[in-house]
This record gives sequence, C-alpha cells and structure tokens, in this order.
Amino acid sequence: MKTLDREALPFLEEKSFMTNAPSFIRGRAAEVYVKIADVEECIEFMRKAFGVNDDKGFWRFSVSRQFLAKIGAAFDAEETSDAIKQRALLILLEHMQAPANPSEASKIDEFLAQKCEGYRQSWQRMDVAQRFLGGENEKVDRHYRLIHESVTQFPPEQRIDLRKRFPDLPPLPDDVPARGRMKVAFAIIAGFVALAVCAVAAWLAARRRKVRKAA
Repeated sequence: MKTLDREALPFLEEKSFMTNAPSFIRGRAAEVYVKIADVEECIEFMRKAFGVNDDKGFWRFSVSRQFLAKIGAAFDAEETSDAIKQRALLILLEHMQAPANPSEASKIDEFLAQKCEGYRQSWQRMDVAQRFLGGENEKVDRHYRLIHESVTQFPPEQRIDLRKRFPDLPPLPDDVPARGRMKVAFAIIAGFVALAVCAVAAWLAARRRKVRKAA
C-alpha cells in the first residue's frame, strides 16, 4: 500500500462524516477509506459510521457491505487475532440491537450467521427479526419472519444469549420489564417488612405499658 494512500485517511474520514455533504460523496469517501485502511482502522471507522443515521444509514449501505467483505476475508485467511475478531463482531452485534434499516441489517445478519458462533440461535438475532416484523413492506416482513422462525425452532432453553461471550452488549428489550417487575417486587417486600417492624414495635410498646400499670 502506498504511503500517499494512507496519508489520505484523515481527509477521507472527515469527508465521510460531513453530514452537510451529499450522501454519494460521503459514501464514496467511506468506501475509499475502508479500501485503504487496515482491519483495525476499519473497525473503529465503522463504529463511528454505524452511529450516523441521519438518512436511516442508507449513505453507508455500500461501505457496510465492503467492510463485511474485508473482515470476512481476513477471518477466513486467519489474518486477525482473536481480540480483533471479537471487536469486529462486537460492533456488528451492537449495531444490530438498534439497526437503522432492514437492508443493511439483512447483510449483517447473514454475515453474523456465518462468522459468529451461536448467533444463528441467539436471543439477539430473534430481537433483530422482531424489530422488522409487521411492517408495510411485505418483502421485508417475509424475510424477517423466516429469520424469526429459524430461531424459534430452538426451544428457549437452547437459545443463546451472546452477552455471555460479549459482555458489553446492551440489554435485550425483554430484560427491562423484567428488571422493573423485580424492583416492584422488592418494593412490596420492603413495604411488608416495614409494616411488620412497626407492628412488632407497637406490640412491644403496648406490652411495656401494661407491665408498668401492673407494677
């Protein structure tokens, strides 16, 4: 790789994230960046890119596919360490917990199903599918319904929570109500305990008064 090419990386990164620039300019700059940069640089670049969703992420659709092809080839050639591979999979999994559009999510889902052990039958994949079910686009609904069915064929006890392997992944949507119910349960228990303590204190006070009167 020419040194001159690498010297262009800061410029290309700046152009990629200029939200006031036309989408095709940003997308093209991002494509060239991913082509020139090494895998680690691409991972950090895409971490930022996945957070720019002003047009539902359509500006980066082609660069997302390019990134997947690049890291996929690196995985297959065993050119990356386990740590780098873990980081690459993590940013994809994180993005898939709040995907910007169904087309990009479909490509990432396909990649993770091939490259991320346990993803095919994971709770995280089921969550992705549920996000796009029931929409107006029948083709999208049909595609994600098939994904949903492929996960639900596994009984709940056989489904995998990828947070055991990727602790930095965000909570699943169903976890939030569960935590809320636990908080309510603890509050109720605490209330009963407080009432019991008050009742015991009142009983002891009444007993002491009786003892004093008897004396």
